[in-house]
Amino acid sequence: MTANTKPDGGRPAERFKSVLVGIPAVEDAAKRPALGLAITLAKAHRAALSLYVFAPPLVQPLPMSTATASVWVASETKRLEEMTSSAMRSASDVIARESLDFVAEHAGALFEPRSDRFVQQARVHDVTVLDTADAADTAQRTIIEDVLFDSGRPALLVPRHGGKAELRRIAVAWDGSARSARAVKDALPFLVAAEAVVAVSVEGEKDLSRMAPGADLAAYLARYAVECKLATLTAPRRDVATRLRLFIAEGDIDMLVMGAFVHSRFRQALLGGVTQSLLEDTPVPLFMAH
Repeated sequence: MTANTKPDGGRPAERFKSVLVGIPAVEDAAKRPALGLAITLAKAHRAALSLYVFAPPLVQPLPMSTATASVWVASETKRLEEMTSSAMRSASDVIARESLDFVAEHAGALFEPRSDRFVQQARVHDVTVLDTADAADTAQRTIIEDVLFDSGRPALLVPRHGGKAELRRIAVAWDGSARSARAVKDALPFLVAAEAVVAVSVEGEKDLSRMAPGADLAAYLARYAVECKLATLTAPRRDVATRLRLFIAEGDIDMLVMGAFVHSRFRQALLGGVTQSLLEDTPVPLFMAH
């Protein structure tokens, strides 16, 4: 992954200046896919990197008497705090070996909401990198949703198998909506550095008559010296997520850019079906914005 050096009307090349990565306090914290891609991204863009380690949840396994519970909480709190500190040290060692400018932080208290401080940090970084979450990982999914809908910043979500070091072939899931437009603007540092960009629209999934057409997007990106090809797909049984996965595989796509759809304006809203499906199972890193 290399930052763009193409001329753009005399302006400096688009690049990220700050990257935030969040990882859980687990034994293999230093090997998390999100950490590896965040390091690669920070090096390519000469960006400052911020590491945040999420403390494990404090979960009481069985009912206890008040006295017993007090002793257990004290012991378990100490164990989890040590686990969190250890994870931060091991991840920091990996970053330090890359000679990157970075800062590291972990959750201050086990009883605090897991994402509050992290979302605050996301608001003052160009992009936040996180591992994806499967259907059973509700804690990670909540963190992702909080970043997407409360930070005002984009998220780069990394699948379990990681992602390519060079994100050269990029697909944009384009429906002409405000969400799609926001995702494209936020992803410009990737798009201007890409070797191939294709905007993908899926017919029959929604009414696109009032949305900005793909040709207009291509004209917009051309102003940044980005050549954007257009592709129109049909999705059998309206299974858009599956059709996008197939397109990614057939086109050897390295990253998908898309807007995060939500069914309601309430914070407790349900994610749209395509968004939820890809969050749980994406074959490539997923760059999302809302």
